[in-house]
Amino acid sequence: MLQDFLTRAFWFLLLLALQVLVFNHIHIVGYATPMPYFYLLLILPNHTARWVYVALGFLLGLTVDVFSSTIGEAAATTTFIGLITPPVLNLFTPADQRDDEFAPSVRTMKWGTFLRYATLITLVHTTLFFCLENFSFFHPLTLLLNIVGSTLLTLIFIAATERVRLSRSPR
Repeated sequence: MLQDFLTRAFWFLLLLALQVLVFNHIHIVGYATPMPYFYLLLILPNHTARWVYVALGFLLGLTVDVFSSTIGEAAATTTFIGLITPPVLNLFTPADQRDDEFAPSVRTMKWGTFLRYATLITLVHTTLFFCLENFSFFHPLTLLLNIVGSTLLTLIFIAATERVRLSRSPR
C-alpha cells in the first residue's frame, strides 16, 4: 500500500516536472506539443475508484495549470479524462482479466490493445485541450494540426515509457 502510494507520487512528480520544464517548451513547427502528463491516469489499476481518477486528474491538471500559466485548460481536460478513463479501460480490458485487478500496461494488455487504449484517451485529451485553448473554430486546419501533432508526440512518449517499463519490470 505504501509502496503503491510512493510509486504514484513519484510518477505524479516526474510527469509534472517533465511537462513543466521540458514538454511545454517543445513546439514542433509551431503546432505539436507533447502533453503526456495524464499518463498517470492511464496506468492506474483497473479497480481504482472512479473518484480517485477524477480527483487525481483535477489535481494533476491544476498543478500543470499553475506552473504553465494556463487558465484551467489542463485541469478541465484531465478531470474529464479522469472521468472517462475507467469505462474506456473496460472496453479494452481482456475478457480473462475483467474480474482480476491489474494495472494497464503493455505487459498486461499487449502492445496493440494498450496503444489503442492510449490513442483513444490521448485523442480525447488533445482535442478537448486545444478546443478549450482556441475556443474558436475559425481556423480548423490549425486546430487539426495541433490535435494530430500533439497526439502523435504524446503517443510516442507513452510508447517509449511503456518500452522502458517493460524492459525494467521482472518477468
